[in-house]
Amino acid sequence: MTHASEVAARLASVLQAPAATWAALGTALVPGSVVLLDGLDSLDDPEELRGHLDTLPQVRWVLTGRRSRLGRAPDSDLLLALAGLERPAAEASWLDVGVCSAAQLFVREAARVRRDFALSPQNAALVASLTRRLMGHPLALTLAASWLRREDLQAVHDRVLQDAGALRTEGGDGDGRRGLQLAAARSWALLSPALQAAALRLSVGADFDPADAPALGVDSEAVDALLQHAFLEAHQPGSERLRLYPALGGLLREQGQAHPALLREARRTHAELHLQRFLARAPEDPATDPERANLTLAMHAALRAGTLTPAAAEHLLAHYDRRGMHAAGMETLLTLSELAEASGAEPALQAALQVGSMWLAYRAGRLLDAQTLAGVFLQGPLAADPGSRMKVLNTLASVRGEQGQMRASAELLGQALALAVTLGDAVRERFYRMNLLTVLSFLGEEAELQRQLAELEAGLRDLPEAHSWPLRERLLTLRTHMTQVDLPGLQQEARALAAAGARSGEVRLQLAGLLCAARLALRQGEGRAAQDAMAEVRRVTAKVQDNTAGVELLLLDVQLAYARGRAPQARRSARQALQQPRLRENPWNLIELLCLTAPDLYRQDPAATLAFLCAAAHAPRSTWGSASRPPS
Repeated sequence: MTHASEVAARLASVLQAPAATWAALGTALVPGSVVLLDGLDSLDDPEELRGHLDTLPQVRWVLTGRRSRLGRAPDSDLLLALAGLERPAAEASWLDVGVCSAAQLFVREAARVRRDFALSPQNAALVASLTRRLMGHPLALTLAASWLRREDLQAVHDRVLQDAGALRTEGGDGDGRRGLQLAAARSWALLSPALQAAALRLSVGADFDPADAPALGVDSEAVDALLQHAFLEAHQPGSERLRLYPALGGLLREQGQAHPALLREARRTHAELHLQRFLARAPEDPATDPERANLTLAMHAALRAGTLTPAAAEHLLAHYDRRGMHAAGMETLLTLSELAEASGAEPALQAALQVGSMWLAYRAGRLLDAQTLAGVFLQGPLAADPGSRMKVLNTLASVRGEQGQMRASAELLGQALALAVTLGDAVRERFYRMNLLTVLSFLGEEAELQRQLAELEAGLRDLPEAHSWPLRERLLTLRTHMTQVDLPGLQQEARALAAAGARSGEVRLQLAGLLCAARLALRQGEGRAAQDAMAEVRRVTAKVQDNTAGVELLLLDVQLAYARGRAPQARRSARQALQQPRLRENPWNLIELLCLTAPDLYRQDPAATLAFLCAAAHAPRSTWGSASRPPS
């Protein structure tokens, strides 16, 4: 994993959390949990990870890495700098040697190579000397033990002793890295040319499933041999995935420089395997998750080779978007887009990567980055393509909407919609028109809303029923909030929507119909009908353990209580709503709650309520997600 959002997604998958966000993990990780994150070195943004971890004080974190990357540790942290394993002293008896962890590791690995190997009074001194010379470095000891396949213990010891002068740098490098380098070089020399070629082929990927080794040009016998020579490790508990030891990366890069043709072929094969598999899956398929590091390498290799297609870039965008890893995806696509621009890739590919990076920046909440990328694109030559320009205008419109600039958002969406109509892109035309309806509803322009609604409703009859119901849901929700509507007709549509959702098992559609029915009943003063619809919502959500309707129900509770002359109960429901994270995350829900409670608050304290409303009206839209609340 290279980004904090990927860490959140992996944890959410393990915990079966409802969402792959740090906020959701705060609920899924019970107080007292301990989480081990192994391999911090691969993260691009360790400081961002630190910020997320600090928001979960009830959890203890154990972070490992070959380098310290979290900066200066706070007083609450315990920082352990690990040296080599415990080595026996020069005068230790053979029994004392046997209890030292470095010696135990060497003996265990030696026994894997030679089953008759065991620690004894005769060989204890040689084992102890080896562990001291190699400074207890686990991988160096493991590699040295693998030499016993070719030579005896005395020869292994003599070889290490011969190089002992190079095992410590001037100034006292005592962490064993020098010993590892020497042990790795000797182990490499012991490999046959065929095994060396197999190791280099595998070095172009992040890791691999043994079942894929033949497709990568490495047979199972070579995999077994590399395992025996301690070049491979199993690194993902619960899976059979293998990887070359990361600490051997320097050796493999050095050796690979002498075989450029082999590496080119290996990268081509690796890219073909992973791209074909990726494109054959749905973007949201979780099976892609363990392959993501390989997929990124494959994308880079294909881009350098000139074989990466715009379709693959768009599939990658959809993967990160639907898996909820927006920040990680934004960085991945942005890096690819910079490489595409530098290498002069085809314009369509450059555009697909740039559009993908700005869209994921928007989805990650990095509005300034998305705005900057969109502005640069629209001023550049790639904007001449109407399809690309259309997508960028939609992205920029979404950014403006998040920034509260609804007029600008509507204008940009109108331009994107016009391009979709010109291009004959019916799917995006429908999508952009729905987005435009949402923006127009905030602006209160009902005449234009009615015109756009009529356009969408005219196309409903051409859609299959499975596609028409979600669209009818959006249209119903919008009409529910409009002033001049056919209330009986909308109630009939709400009942039809709820029934269709119940028949098809689409709980979201069923709940949307029931919630709209409750809202419409309240508008007509039918309290009993609203209460019945809300009771049905609670019954459905309890059955499927769905909590997404909780905020809507509380807002309806507030409105129903006020409608029945029960202000204390309404205030209680309002306070409950304010405690819901989903309400605090959505400023429009906060505004609705404020509108419902403002008359009551005004009667209690007119001056304070008016002062608060004036402050809220002039505040930037982003402040609605803060802790500022009406004095309820």
